[in-house]
Amino acid sequence: MIQTIDFEQVIIQGIKDLPKQYLGEVADFVVFLRQKSLKSYDFKEELSLMNDQQIKHLEEEFKDFDKEFPKE
Repeated sequence: MIQTIDFEQVIIQGIKDLPKQYLGEVADFVVFLRQKSLKSYDFKEELSLMNDQQIKHLEEEFKDFDKEFPKE
């Protein structure tokens, strides 16, 4: 017999009695999933929140990207 799972109920029951800090993390994850599900995600907004160290790291990670992965 195949059992169907009501994910909404699993989530509702799973968050009951969680401390507020964890509820905040759940809320952050829900927002993340909503943004992920959108067809056109605005990376510019997320990138604008980065500090100088994060920007430097990102630039180093993608330094030779075009050479390593040329467009065909």
